Amino acid sequence: MSISPQSGRPARGRRVTSADVAGLAGVSRTTVSDVLNGQRIARYHPATVQRVRGAAAELGYVRSAAGRALAMGRSDFIVVVVPYVTYMRFQDVIEALSGHIEEFGFSAVVHFRGPKEEDGGTSRLLTLVETLRPAGVVDLGGLTPKEAAFIEKTCCSVLPQDKPADPNVWIGLLQAEHLHSRGFRQLAYAFLSDARDDPYGQTRAASVADYCEAEGLPVPLRLHVPIEPEGAREAVRSLLERTDGGRLGIACHNDEVAIAVVFAAQRLGLELPRDAGVIGVEGGDLGQAMAPRLTTVLGDAAAAVHHVRFSLGRTYGGPVPTGETPPLDQVFRVLPGETT
Repeated sequence: MSISPQSGRPARGRRVTSADVAGLAGVSRTTVSDVLNGQRIARYHPATVQRVRGAAAELGYVRSAAGRALAMGRSDFIVVVVPYVTYMRFQDVIEALSGHIEEFGFSAVVHFRGPKEEDGGTSRLLTLVETLRPAGVVDLGGLTPKEAAFIEKTCCSVLPQDKPADPNVWIGLLQAEHLHSRGFRQLAYAFLSDARDDPYGQTRAASVADYCEAEGLPVPLRLHVPIEPEGAREAVRSLLERTDGGRLGIACHNDEVAIAVVFAAQRLGLELPRDAGVIGVEGGDLGQAMAPRLTTVLGDAAAAVHHVRFSLGRTYGGPVPTGETPPLDQVFRVLPGETT
């Protein structure tokens, strides 16, 4: 192993080791191991802990999977918990998260919540945690408080520690603001008619309702739209019967629901956006290829999970990204189309 005599840092091209971190920080390798593995930190002066973490960040040190597993008594898996929801772009989110996780020498295991998982020690997730002994759990909104408490008791970190503002509140606000700016005063929220609990949609619908209340608009209507022609047409027809005949702006759970609403409205003789406006979420390719082109809310998947990257760095050592987590108005934006 060669060290650059000028800098005291590893020569270019050589993997950084804990010995390099110890040398730069002026401490022993045991101290480096304790600090970066989160063990016995209380025995060290805060300045020492900060110096070790700073040296690791400066050198770009990421601990080896084998060494970490030996020190922590855990596997090198991190479980990503996905709630039982409909989100067409979850693949983009998982790819971004997996890249961050692999950067720290871990492997991602994705756990999709089932429709009837129990809240308690018998849930599939808790069985997975007990069996796999993961190094951490990334919660994308699928953990119940009871499960989070159980996982923490196993000394397994639940990430992210710092919960950012709920993006679904912002998405609902964007939809409502856009529809209102296009002259729609009576709004509605269209859920997917599905067996899933859909916590994302519930939050977005509540945000639309809050916006309407703040702006003095009528209470938004609600409808559940099945993704099949007759069911969607009946859902939109029933919605129209509850309006006063004015222009109606419909915020949809996702692009799939929005497309079904657009076609249903056209079959009922409505012209978009003259008679009604429709906005989706997710910026799917199909919505941008159809006529009229769908207005939607587009999100940056990598930016949306940037806060998880911060948590990984703080929890497992290694470089923490510079800069702040991007604000929601830089992560999500309205992509105007021809339906509003």
